[in-house]
Amino acid sequence: MRVYDRNLERFPVTVDLYGPYARVTDYSEEGLDEEEERICCDIVSRMLYVQADRVIFHRRPKRVGKEQHSLQGETSLVVQVTENELFFTVDLTKRIDTGLFLDHMATRMLVESMSRGCRVLNLFSYTGSFSVYAARGGATSVESVDLSSTYTAWAEKNLADNGYSTALYPCVAADAWQYVVEALSSGKVYDLIIFDPPSFSNSRKMEYDFDVQRDYQRWMKVLNALLAKEGKLVFSTNLGTFRMDTKAVRGFEVQEITAQVAAPGFTRRLGTARTWLLEKQQDVRITAADLRTVERKAGRDRREEHVEEEVMKKEKVAKDIDVQQENVAADIAQEEAVQVDAIVAESAEEVVQEEESSDLELETEEAADEIEANEVEDDLLTLRWDDEDIAPLFEGNEEAEQDRTERAPRKERESRNDDHRGARDDRRPSYRDRDDRRSSGDRGERPSYRDRDDRRSSS
Repeated sequence: MRVYDRNLERFPVTVDLYGPYARVTDYSEEGLDEEEERICCDIVSRMLYVQADRVIFHRRPKRVGKEQHSLQGETSLVVQVTENELFFTVDLTKRIDTGLFLDHMATRMLVESMSRGCRVLNLFSYTGSFSVYAARGGATSVESVDLSSTYTAWAEKNLADNGYSTALYPCVAADAWQYVVEALSSGKVYDLIIFDPPSFSNSRKMEYDFDVQRDYQRWMKVLNALLAKEGKLVFSTNLGTFRMDTKAVRGFEVQEITAQVAAPGFTRRLGTARTWLLEKQQDVRITAADLRTVERKAGRDRREEHVEEEVMKKEKVAKDIDVQQENVAADIAQEEAVQVDAIVAESAEEVVQEEESSDLELETEEAADEIEANEVEDDLLTLRWDDEDIAPLFEGNEEAEQDRTERAPRKERESRNDDHRGARDDRRPSYRDRDDRRSSGDRGERPSYRDRDDRRSSS
């Protein structure tokens, strides 16, 4: 039994009693140093009344990922111990586990109580401790199946040491899945099945691996077909992260019984066994896909994982390319924005210059228009004296000749001015043209000089 279960942080070890021996297992990350190891063994020896040379110190290295534990030593310390008046052989030095899981003591007693008159199948049987309890419980037959020939021989010894013949209680060294499929095809039926697999296994004898979290649903579906009506399945695992999806397990009434079968001395839940009792309620239809060998399924899973890895790599590369393209696009957009800002600024400056130029031209045109307006007014006020127009007025007047003489130079000046204005602005009509427009009414009816004289005379 277990007497200490990592109760103090200073001593993260377990202490188990196997007959006259005490086995200390170190679970610390770095491992206790030599002085701490000496102190620990001394305390165990004195408190449990065990001779100092029978205290076995054993370090249990933490597994990385899904690697398997290797042998811990070259020599074995084999001891036969008793549990509930049954005999079991254990090895305290060579292997990571001794051959008898102490946390299953109460579960073994439960199996014994359910085994009378039952056909029992013990899968992943290890050293056959469940089979020994089932045989003592009155099972009509017990079949023990384990891949390891070493553990199969060990199970046979445990059964024989307790008086049970292998003829009625055979131990078979075989792959558990292949055995189940063959049993199903041959029409075998069981009343009680013990399903206590490892958390993970990638034995060299298998071309596939086993993962309890991944595979348990498919196993339970096939095991349902092997059970008789109201048959029972005892399922247990010590995987601390395991999650049971009861809704996905069809055809069973599922009940977790971990608390009911907790072994004395075990205080830590993590790493200790969790147990479920499943009672068959109805048959579940088995398809060809359900009977696919684990080898093919595991191979398919590995291929799918490989494909997923490749897809993830491609997605990552594509994502990196997208990020690079986005960065390039952002740089281009930024450059274009800078260029647009420069163009806008340049355009704004040109607009300002154009507005200034337009204002200057407008001022120039306004000034020119003002000058032109003045000139027009001057033109309008300039009188042209034609002989045929004024001759009647000055007929018989002695001063007419003198006035005509004075107007001659002025007429010449006006003619030169008209020539000059015509050269300056081709668009401006000549003085004669203006007289023609005035006479044609383009700018409204303006009184002639004769009319003006008439208005003055009338006034």
